[in-house]
Amino acid sequence: MRGLVLDDVGHVSYRTDLTDPVLMESTDALVAVRRAGLCGSDLHPYEGREAVRFGVVPGHEFVGEVAAVGPDVTAVAAGTRVLAPFTSCCGRCGPCRRGLTARCVHGELFGYAPPDDDTVPALHGGQAELVRVPWADATLVDVPADLDDRAAVLLTDNLPTAWHAVERAEVAGGGVAVVVGLGAVGLCAIAAADAMGASVVLGVDPVAERRARAVRLGAAVATPEAARSALADRCGCPDGAPSVVDAAGTPTAQALAFSLVRPGGTLSVIAVQTAERFGFTAVQAYDANVTVRFGRASVRAVLDRILPWAAHAASSLADVVITDPRVPLADGPRTYRRFSQRAGGIVKAVFVP
Repeated sequence: MRGLVLDDVGHVSYRTDLTDPVLMESTDALVAVRRAGLCGSDLHPYEGREAVRFGVVPGHEFVGEVAAVGPDVTAVAAGTRVLAPFTSCCGRCGPCRRGLTARCVHGELFGYAPPDDDTVPALHGGQAELVRVPWADATLVDVPADLDDRAAVLLTDNLPTAWHAVERAEVAGGGVAVVVGLGAVGLCAIAAADAMGASVVLGVDPVAERRARAVRLGAAVATPEAARSALADRCGCPDGAPSVVDAAGTPTAQALAFSLVRPGGTLSVIAVQTAERFGFTAVQAYDANVTVRFGRASVRAVLDRILPWAAHAASSLADVVITDPRVPLADGPRTYRRFSQRAGGIVKAVFVP
């Protein structure tokens, strides 16, 4: 099998001799990958900010066709076009029944293995020709017939994650929302805030090309240095915004996002966290009466609620968010380097096995 492997910090290799995955449980499916996304959170282990086991196929965003199913799989069959959220879920445990599919008791993150326990098998990711999907009935989602594979990649993570973040920020009709960080999730968050009725969405990012993409989605934009004045002068919020989303993830960005929330407002931190401390203090949060919400999005449960909107939005968002739509797996090592260096205007890359 052909695929990518994360060999070490800063080193992804392209391989043509990988072992094909097999059905390990009766509830498994095998999916032949047609498109696989490169996500900003893939850079955390690549850049050494998150400990992982090396030698694993990365990638938690993939769209493909079911190739085989275990005997207990009934919801999908061979030939079905499907997408997978970035974590598997059983659909039966307490968290799943509460809609917290991201914290399924049996859930696993695609493209990951714990670094400190070699007895736990890796769940290899989607940046390869074939991937094993545990709990296939609960995990896999049929791709709407009118949605192409490239746009469908946005439904595996970025778009439902953005919806969850904006919803959690309590964006109200007619209100002002701020999105800090205009990568794929941040750009999708602008679309989500608009769908929820925000009167103005301010996108904040230091990269001019990313700000230009946000403008294409109807957002006002600002550099981090000018964000506070933009809120006052262009958004009518001199004391800060009621709803702020941090889609960047660094302590510096988190501190900026916190500084843009008005007293009594809500900060929704959706970016994967790798720092040990918040970008603001408990005293600051207390003194501002700010509600702060953290945590991974339960993409599978979110899709149950928003799939028709998400499919429509993904079709229109793909041209804005996906900068590199057809990257051969053989170009994976170079594309990881470009993405890590933010070179060539890359925002979202999609691999074609």
